[in-house]
This record gives sequence, C-alpha cells and structure tokens, in this order.
Amino acid sequence: MRRRTRKKFINTAIDFDKTQLIDKRLIDKASLWTLRIILNLGGHREFIDKDNYVSKDTILAFLDANQFLDDDEDKFSRAAVLTFFSESLIQLEKQKKFKTNKILSKNIAQISSLMNLNKYEEQILEFVTLLKQYELLDDAVSLLGTELNTTQTKRALSVILNIPRKEIDKAFASDSKLSKSSLVTIDKSNNHSLDRKLDSISDVFLDNLLNLDEDISIMIKESIKACSKSSLKLKDYKHLSKDIDILLAYLQNTIETKQSGVNILLYGKPGTGKTELTKVLAKKLKTKLFEVSYTDEDDAPIDGTARLKAYKSAQALLGNKKTLLMYDEAEDIFESGGGFFAPPTRQKDKAWINRVLETNTIPTIWITNNIYSIDNALVRRFNMSIEIPIPDKSKREDIIRNYSNNLLDEKSVKSLAKHENIAPALISTTAKVISSIETKNNIKAFTHLLSNTLKAQGYGEIKKESSKNSLPNIYNPNYVNTTTDLEKLTRGIKKIKNARLCLYGVPGTGKSAFGKYLADMLDKPLLLKKGSDLISKWVGGTEKNIANAFEEAREEKAVLVFDEVDSFLADRTQAKQSWEVTQVNEMLMQMENFDGVFIATTNLMDNLDKASLRRFDLKLEFNCLKPEQAWKMFKEFARELKLSKVDKVFQRKISSLKNLTPGDFAAVVRQNRFRPIENVDDLILRLQDEIEVKNMDISPKMGFIQ
Repeated sequence: MRRRTRKKFINTAIDFDKTQLIDKRLIDKASLWTLRIILNLGGHREFIDKDNYVSKDTILAFLDANQFLDDDEDKFSRAAVLTFFSESLIQLEKQKKFKTNKILSKNIAQISSLMNLNKYEEQILEFVTLLKQYELLDDAVSLLGTELNTTQTKRALSVILNIPRKEIDKAFASDSKLSKSSLVTIDKSNNHSLDRKLDSISDVFLDNLLNLDEDISIMIKESIKACSKSSLKLKDYKHLSKDIDILLAYLQNTIETKQSGVNILLYGKPGTGKTELTKVLAKKLKTKLFEVSYTDEDDAPIDGTARLKAYKSAQALLGNKKTLLMYDEAEDIFESGGGFFAPPTRQKDKAWINRVLETNTIPTIWITNNIYSIDNALVRRFNMSIEIPIPDKSKREDIIRNYSNNLLDEKSVKSLAKHENIAPALISTTAKVISSIETKNNIKAFTHLLSNTLKAQGYGEIKKESSKNSLPNIYNPNYVNTTTDLEKLTRGIKKIKNARLCLYGVPGTGKSAFGKYLADMLDKPLLLKKGSDLISKWVGGTEKNIANAFEEAREEKAVLVFDEVDSFLADRTQAKQSWEVTQVNEMLMQMENFDGVFIATTNLMDNLDKASLRRFDLKLEFNCLKPEQAWKMFKEFARELKLSKVDKVFQRKISSLKNLTPGDFAAVVRQNRFRPIENVDDLILRLQDEIEVKNMDISPKMGFIQ
C-alpha cells in the first residue's frame, strides 16, 4: 500500500510545480540547503532506507530525482540518486548568487541596520525564518533526527549555511546580538530536532518578516504593541505630583542622553491608574510608548519567558527610536516564590534578570499589583520605585465629575466616590454606553451598569449605602454648636492621622454625625459601634468585643466611633462588680495602643470614669442649635423637602424654639416618608412636637433607669 501511494504520486510529478512548496526565488537556495543536509550531514541514511525506499516523497520530487524510479520494482537506485544529488550540489555550490524573498530581504536589511548584524547573523536569521515558514525545509532538517544537542545544532548550521564554526559560536554566544535580542536562540535545555532547537521571538514575527512590508515596529506588533492614548491628564495625578515631577525630569534626561539601564517600578492595587499614568507620561515626554503584550494574537496569555524574549527583542529593534517601554503585570517574571524565580534556579535567574535591568537600552516602566512578589534584591535594581495609591475621596470625586459626561448629579458623584475600586476608565466607558441610549433615569442606569462591571471584576456590586454609616443629605459642620471650629479640627486630624476625641452633649446635637463627616474627609471607612454592639451578657464578652472592634478598625484603617460609650466606660469608683472594672481597663488599654482616629460619644458625661477622660486628646461639648444656626438649617431642609419659599417672617418662630437640635430635623424628615409635610408651617409644628417630647419629664423612674 505504501509503495502504490508513492508510485502514483511520483508518476504524476513529471509536471510537478515547485512553487507549490516554496517561493520561486527560493528554489535554488532551498535545493542547496537540502542537498547539504542529505549529502554533507548524513541525511541520506534517513532519506533512502536499506530497501531503497525514499522517506520524503516531496523532497524527491523537489530535487528532480523522480526520474530514478524503477517502475518495475517501485524502488530507487541508491547509487544513481546519490550520484545525481552530488552532481546537483556541485553545480549549486558553483553558483555565486542566490535570490531570496524580496520582502524578507528588505526586512532583514532593516533589522541589520538597526542592530549592525554581520553577514553570518543575517544568514542565520534568514534560514530560521524560512525553516519556520516552509514545510519543505522542515522535512529536510527532519532527516537529521530528533535528538540534536547544542553542539550538533551548531555543526548542522555551519554545514547547511557554509558558515565557519567559530562564527556560529560567536553568533550564539550569550552576549551576541542574536541572543541578547532573542531574534534567534538555541534551546539548550533539551535535545530536539533542528527546527525545535532553533527559536525566535514568535512564529508570528517570522511570518511578518516574510510577508509584511512595513516598519519594524509593525513586525513585532503581536508581542510589542503600540499603546493607545490615555484620556487622563497629569492633573488627574495631583496626589502624586512630587513623584511625577522627579520622574518626568529623570526620564526626559535619560531619553535625550540615551542612557541605558533605566527602569522604573510602579506598584499599587489594581485600578489605581498605573497603566494610564504611564501613557500620560509618554504623552508629556512626546515619546512613543510600546507595551510588552501579555496575550498573543488569539488573546491567549503569554508566559513570562516568552514576554521577556519579546522585551529583549524590542530593546534591539526599537532602540533607535524616541521610545518608552511598558511591561505591565510584571508578576509573571518577578514572582519570588514558585514562579519564574522558583528554586532550584532562582538565584541564577535573579542574576539574569539583574543583567536585563542593567543593560536595557530603552527606558522601561514595569508595573505590578503586588510589590511583595518581588525580591528586595530586585527592587533595589530599579532607578525609582513609586507606589500608586488609590486617589483620595475628593480626587475620586473630581475624576468621576470629569469623565461621567454630565450624567450624574452631585449626590451621585459623592456616593460613587466612596467606592475605591472605581477607576477613571470604568467611568468613561460607562458614560459612553449611557450617552448612546435613552433611559428614564440616567443615574440609575449608570450606577447599575457600573455595578455590573465591578461585580465582573471581582470587587462586588455597588450596594445602597447603609444609613447607619452615611451622613444625612444635609450636613454642615457649621450647624454644630460647639466651641471648636470643626473644619479646622478636621484639617489638623487629617495632617497627623491620629486622635482620640470624646464628644458629649444632649442627644441629637450631631456627635455621631461628626464622626461620619470626619471619616468622609479623611477618606477612611467608618466603623460605628453602639453600646448594644459591645456589651455582652457573658463574663469577659464585653472586653473581647471591645478588643475585636479596635482590631477591625486597625485592619480596615477605619475611623472608629463608640456611640453611647457611657454604657461600658462608667466610673470605676462606683463599680459593684469586678467585670465593670475589667471592661473599663480593657477599653483604656485599647485606646492607648490604637494609632488611628477614635471617637467616643456620650449623652452622660458625668457618668464617665474620671481617669479615662485623661486618655482623650480632646473633650468637646455639642450643644443645641443657636438661633442663627437653626434658621439656616431650617431653610436648607425646607428646600430639601421642596416646600414653598421660606419667607423671613418664619425666622422669629424658628429662633424662639429652645433646645432644637439637628437630630430633630432628621426625625421630621424621616416622618416625611410616610407622613408628608404639607407646608412650612407644618414643618415648624413638627419640630415643636419633637422638642416637647424631649422636654417631657417622665416619672416615676424605676429599676436600673433611676
């Protein structure tokens, strides 16, 4: 069956078209290489077996040897075929010039001018390109076997290309241009067939060399991509202005002086804008920015070793351009445990990457989400290491305003800004979608779409804010009646990031609300614990709850507020049970060891343990509203409730209300949800009702309330 198939193919091969196998211009060169493999490297032993059958019908036809077929025997005369091949080889060896593919020749010349390759290196690059692209040559080198070592590979190249062996050794030395650029390398880790021992950046790159008549940056576009422009600007990174000023000046100098070994490390949580910042820097420096791809043409992930090959090639091929390189998701090569630098070769690989960081010709910005994955010895190799933190809340508000295309009101902007994982790109993408459709409620649609994206990214959807930890719609520290300027106090705490405050006063005066306001201004989460959250019926339970609350605040970097602190910080001199003393002791110990912002609120200042008061940095009394504060607050709430215009005639009525607090306004607004306020007079009456209820003297007092 095998011989019948061969005989049928060869008998019809009289009119065989060689251009079906290879470019017409390459026929002579491919014939020369194939004959050298068969005759000079012993490939004939695999080509014609002991029974005189040929293993590669295609090669037989390509070399015009089908004439030696014995029609009766369906065999070949070994001697006749080899004699014919020898004569053909002699004629080809006499040929002084060989044509090649025009596009390939042009592209190799382009690369050679960039890298200053010698003629032997050019020949090797041409051979590897054609070997990887044409099955005919792959069949030819397969005649050499499947277990070639590095020495055998070099010898084969020397014979096939007629290059002196010492020049082959130079071409593949560790510091050679081909090796350093990864244009052509020899896989020294395993024995393989010749086509597998020889490697390059990628098969796509070699395909482009053969078929694409473009600038070299296009040749490597599958592994090194030109970056798109960023919609952000330097002003969006004001929180990094000190670092950016130094970085820009340094990069400008290194680009102008063509300094080598320049590497910048940007690190921080995902979504903080590291990639976009790199694009902004490139735009400011008026340089082209290329990114080392982390996916191939099929969008499949590229491993760290392949990405480093692409990176090395870019250094060689783009070095003459005014260029920056970006290596995003650098964890794939910097992972210090179980990854690219895993034992037992970790130390060797660290030394290798150190050389990469010292010799790169193009300034490179490396980006990682996990600084802890990089060995400290490697971190020291970077010229600058800059943490890109999550922008503070006020900056996030600015970003959302700028990129939401006027689709959000101020309340929505402030609400969304509380979510740390909302990146500018998410805002602009969402705005683009919502702007292109008609919706009944743009804000609701915007939030819904944004929430879906966050959920898909693993951050969880946007949840409606809990009223427990959110400020009222109307909040102004100027509406708090106290002896201290709360805005100035907030600025001071923001500067030192550590404070222990005791806020006291009658209920409803805004003590807890100020804690929420302070957390917002510090751009920190709020951890609010009421007495009922902390007091346990079990012995030792309250102390444990207090300790856990401080630990939770420490882990979340939250502003910790203990509401109704008098419940468990009572005067120890009046204690009747040992646990009453131990819970106060636990509270004081935790306060001492806490280095964040802690606020205790109480309506019963006189009941607090006197020694504990010394532990607070500031004791601040909150009083009922002053007449002018009450009037301003009244007008704001009337507008919020969409009541008719508030005339000044009502000011006297409001000013006459004694013991009015912000809490009274909040209670009335909550009523409005199920008992709508009809007009301004109705609002005043309800405020009066709240005050009267507070002032009622309920008696007789019983039990522990007494």
